[in-house]
Amino acid sequence: MKKNLLVIIIIWIASCQQPEKPKRTGLQKQDSYFKYARHVSVQTFDGFKLLHIIKAYPGAPDYKYVLKQKPARIPDSLSQWPVIEVPVKTLVVTSTTHLPALVMLHETGKLIGFPHTNYISNTELRQRVADGQITELGLGRRLNTEKLLALHPDVLVCFSSGSDPNNDLFLQNKGIPVIYNADWMEQTPLGRAEWLKLFGLLFQKERAADSIFNLIESRYNRIKRQIDSTLPKPLIFQGGIFGDKWFVPGGKSYAAQLIKDAGGQYMWEEDQHTGSVTLNFENVFLKLPKADIWLNPGLYHTKSEILNALPAAKDLKTFKTGRIYTYSLTKGTGGGILYFEESNAHPDRVLSDLFQIFHPNQNKSKLYYYKVLP
Repeated sequence: MKKNLLVIIIIWIASCQQPEKPKRTGLQKQDSYFKYARHVSVQTFDGFKLLHIIKAYPGAPDYKYVLKQKPARIPDSLSQWPVIEVPVKTLVVTSTTHLPALVMLHETGKLIGFPHTNYISNTELRQRVADGQITELGLGRRLNTEKLLALHPDVLVCFSSGSDPNNDLFLQNKGIPVIYNADWMEQTPLGRAEWLKLFGLLFQKERAADSIFNLIESRYNRIKRQIDSTLPKPLIFQGGIFGDKWFVPGGKSYAAQLIKDAGGQYMWEEDQHTGSVTLNFENVFLKLPKADIWLNPGLYHTKSEILNALPAAKDLKTFKTGRIYTYSLTKGTGGGILYFEESNAHPDRVLSDLFQIFHPNQNKSKLYYYKVLP
C-alpha cells in the first residue's frame, strides 16, 4: 500500500491533411467554454461538439473526439475521430482527481469501474464500491482489460505520462473510446479545476459545470483579494525526500502559483520548470534551513520519522518552530489521501489553507486538508 502511495505522490508531483470543415452554426472560431485550461477546447456544431485535447502528456499528439447528440449526422470529414454519444450513460475513470467532477455534477451512479478502489475517499462512491456497483480494475494504467471489456463503458477517461504502458488503441478498436484527461498538465490552479467542464460536456451538463466552476473561481479570487500584499511574505519550502532524492515543485508550476497567491515567497520561484524538480541533498540544504514554513515533507507522519531519516533536520528553523505542514494525514476511509482526490477540483480550499498557514492572524479559517506535522 505504501509503495503504491509513493508512486501516486511522485506522479502527482511529478494530421497531415486538413479534413473538410463542417459547417458552423452561429459560432465564429472556438467556444469560450474553457477560460483557464490550456490543454482542452471545444467547438460546437449542429447536433455535435468537437472536443480537442491538446498535448495531454509530454510529446503527445493532439486528440479530437466527436461528442454526438442523437440523432445528429456526423460529416464524413470527421470519421477519423472517435464518436461518443452524449450524454454518456456509463464510464470508467483512472484517477481519483477525476472523481470530484462526478460528485459535483451528481453523476456518481454512472461510474462503473475504477483502478485500485481503495484509494477512493468520497463516501458516496465508497458505498457504491461496497455495493459492488464499481468494479475493481487493477492499478493505475495497468487496467484489467478482460474486466474492462466486460463492462464496456461508453467512455474511458484516463491520463498518460507518455511513457507508461497502455492498450488504448486496442480498447478503441473494441468500441471503447479513450479520452485523455490532461488536468495534471495545467500550470494554474484554476486551469486544473476547470477540467470539471470536460465531464459537463460528457453528461450534457455544460451549464451546471460552468456554474459550479464559477463559484470555485469566485471563492479563489475572493481569498486572493483578502491577502494584504504589504505584509511580509514568509519563505516557503515545499517538497519531500523519497529514497535519496528530493522532489520539489518547479518555479512555474501550479503549486508555486498557489504559494504566491496565498501570500508566500516560494524558495524556488526563480526556477523555470512547470512540473516537479529532482534535487540532491546539497541543493536542498542550501535553502531549507532558511525556510519559515515547510510544506509537504513527504510520507512522514511525525517529526520523529523525519529525524530518523534526516538527523540534520533537528537544526532547521521549521523543526524548532513546528511550522511543518502536511496533507498526508487527512485520509479517506480506504486510506487514500483526500488532498490527492479533491485538491485539483477545489483550489479555493487549498488557497484558504495556505493563507491560514502563511498569515494566521489574517485568516482564522479551519484547515481543510493540511495539518501540523506532530
